[in-house]
Amino acid sequence: MPAKLVALGDGPSILLDKPIMLLGRNAECDVQINSRKISRRHCCIAQVQDFLVVRDLGSTNGVRINGVRVVEGRLRTGDELTIGNHRYRVSISDSLSDSSTGSGSRPSQSSSAAGKIDAMLESCDEPVALEPRPASPPSPSSSKILPDQINLRTDSKS
Repeated sequence: MPAKLVALGDGPSILLDKPIMLLGRNAECDVQINSRKISRRHCCIAQVQDFLVVRDLGSTNGVRINGVRVVEGRLRTGDELTIGNHRYRVSISDSLSDSSTGSGSRPSQSSSAAGKIDAMLESCDEPVALEPRPASPPSPSSSKILPDQINLRTDSKS
């Protein structure tokens, strides 16, 4: 069962049954919240491994996690999410939590972890957010050698 936002006040609970969901007043949004406190495209919520990520899309009234206004933040089970003036309790199913490592820890960036990430990417139809990998220094064979002086050829043909 997918993650869910359980309404803490008026309004329905929201089932997060897609990897990325757009919330707002606009008819194009995946979840429409009809309120003057909600922007047309208020925020989006994405499933990433064993947690959810919410991102404010420049809304007027903002997004809050446990009372703190954020531009982007992680959501875990039990967190309180406020979108405009609507409050929700985050409920993440066990299947979403078990989909990464089976625990709350992050996998290390070893070769076996990289292989698991590649396999996960190949098995998904939707984009999957990844941890940034540290940049490796350029190899000597990839460096470019340029001359000290470059002369431009001018042709007088017209």
